[in-house]
Amino acid sequence: MDDFAGGEPGKAWTRWEIDAAVLAYLDMLQKERQGEAYVKASVTRELGAILPARTKGSIERKFQNISAILDEVGLPWIDGYKPLSNYQDELAVAVLDAIGGQRRLAEGLAVYGSAALIAPQGRRLATDDVLVAAPGARDRTANAPSRVGLVGGAVPAMRDFQTKPLGDAGEEWVVGLERERLERHGRADLASLVVWAAREIGDGLGYDVASFFPDGRERLIEVKTTNYGVRTPFYITRGEVSFSERRPEAFSLYRVHGFARDPRLYILDGSVRERAKLDPAVYLGIPL
Repeated sequence: MDDFAGGEPGKAWTRWEIDAAVLAYLDMLQKERQGEAYVKASVTRELGAILPARTKGSIERKFQNISAILDEVGLPWIDGYKPLSNYQDELAVAVLDAIGGQRRLAEGLAVYGSAALIAPQGRRLATDDVLVAAPGARDRTANAPSRVGLVGGAVPAMRDFQTKPLGDAGEEWVVGLERERLERHGRADLASLVVWAAREIGDGLGYDVASFFPDGRERLIEVKTTNYGVRTPFYITRGEVSFSERRPEAFSLYRVHGFARDPRLYILDGSVRERAKLDPAVYLGIPL
């Protein structure tokens, strides 16, 4: 109780306060993933009643900090609490400790990560409707680097790589986006020629979708899909990298993220080796 009594306006949150905020946030996150209704304002109000030193705005910023931590390790976060960096180091420790200690929540997040159902769409979407900037080191301010790092992101990335239904769903979604994009550009002739190559021709081509630029040039798209955040790393095969180097003028990598919640994508055009840092995370072992 001493930590609770020590909470003062304008001063750093105590561990007691941090734990209370983390538990409230994770309870909302679990309800959201299970499709249960809840009211964010009510949760904030109830938390404020037991944290008298913290304002509504302070609590909501703390929730955004928690979203940032989850996003940085490649886990889903609550809609409406956009990730906000510059958080206490102790908050990151508390969040990761809480997830590790709540087996049901951890299992639920794992199930969510492999879900192949896209979030409901209110209208037909084209590629430009869901396009966002690719993340990178330049997106972080010099004084606010990730203190959690992307180490944890390798686990969601491997799950994505091994979950074929999720990959197939993402590819099919991109086919629809590309057809709609070309239709809007007045190229119905090209839209009708977009092919889900991975299904119609087979895997191993080095790309998944054969599409076009509006001027008629060929666009060969490799789709990487995740239900996790925009900064979740992706696995890519040596064959796909090689193909991007052989056909840089036509190759595009579409990184689909937040697929089950609020699907968006960023694009890396050209040689993947020139557009992304490639770490040799998987090796083929052959006995000598």
